[in-house]
Amino acid sequence: MEAKNVKVISLIVIVMLGMFSAKSVALSEMCYVGCLVQCGFTHRQDHKAMFQCPLSCLEKCIFPWSPTSETSTYNHYCKFGCAASNCIKKSTPKDPRGDEVERCVNSFCHKKCTN
Repeated sequence: MEAKNVKVISLIVIVMLGMFSAKSVALSEMCYVGCLVQCGFTHRQDHKAMFQCPLSCLEKCIFPWSPTSETSTYNHYCKFGCAASNCIKKSTPKDPRGDEVERCVNSFCHKKCTN
């Protein structure tokens, strides 16, 4: 009976460690919208720079850490390219549409880049 409990506890610990140590390639709506609002405020007088905000925030929020393998590097750049061309077209600092961008990146681009 005790050996069974040890196995269950060990399995739970392994799953928990995997959840906390795995690096996600997912885009966070909170990261994207927060960055976009800050960027828009910073560049409120420079409209040309403001138009670059969605792309620079997309880059910041998709690449929060450096990829460690060739596969994850490919996946990151694929997802970034997909998101840049498909997901941020209607996103602006005044109307970030973070939920739409997050859904597009994490669903559409994830499927496109993992197949």
